[in-house]
Amino acid sequence: MANTPDRTQPLSLRAKLLTLLRLRRDRDGFTPSARDVSAATTPDGQRKPVLSHGQVNSLMNGTSSNPTSSTVVALAAALSVPAAFLLPGEEWDDLAALTVYRELPEAREALRLMQGLEVQDILEICTTLREARRRAGLPEEVPAIPLPPPGVDQPREGRPRRLSLDEAARRAADDLEGL
Repeated sequence: MANTPDRTQPLSLRAKLLTLLRLRRDRDGFTPSARDVSAATTPDGQRKPVLSHGQVNSLMNGTSSNPTSSTVVALAAALSVPAAFLLPGEEWDDLAALTVYRELPEAREALRLMQGLEVQDILEICTTLREARRRAGLPEEVPAIPLPPPGVDQPREGRPRRLSLDEAARRAADDLEGL
């Protein structure tokens, strides 16, 4: 895959989910929450989502990293991406290629027609495609994962974290001393 960034390891499911959430920031810079993603897994005409927000949260935090195929399909539908992107392995890390493959039957036919061609013939096709992109005013290279929209990731308000015993003792001592 020529357009994938140099990585020694394929992206983890957690990294893929966090990337997808950044690509779906709202205009204020907030990424969808686990509850938002969970709600998006609700089938039409039903009230209960396929995935609970707890399941989504554990996948986003990396505490669960081996989802069932039905979970992968539900997540992919909720995030509007090809389900293959959420599979393990670097051959599935190219979101741009997988999206084109999923959305354009003509692209699937072009790939089928490449079956059995020599490498130099495929390289010639790539050169022709780059030239077509240049004529269309598009960049020649396409990143494997699109860049997120401009803006700053906004942290979501959450409940305050629990203090350790040492932190609680220091805070209590400071309160007693009037600091």
